[in-house]
Amino acid sequence: MKRYWIRVYPDPEEPGVWLAEVPAVRGVRSDGDTREEALRNVQEALEAMLEALKAKGLPIPEPEEEWVEVRVDAA
Repeated sequence: MKRYWIRVYPDPEEPGVWLAEVPAVRGVRSDGDTREEALRNVQEALEAMLEALKAKGLPIPEPEEEWVEVRVDAA
């Protein structure tokens, strides 16, 4: 089973909307009224994309990036 990073963030242009995307798989993105809804929606979009690629005999993208969490004191 592959593990993909999902970027989820508030829409800077539309208050109250959350966006989610999978950077390693071009075109896989979604939105939702809450963070959780955006995550559910993008997971469904990712599963559909991977199934479509597999059905067409195309390669499944590998996760290409590694993200590291860093905490800083902004004071």
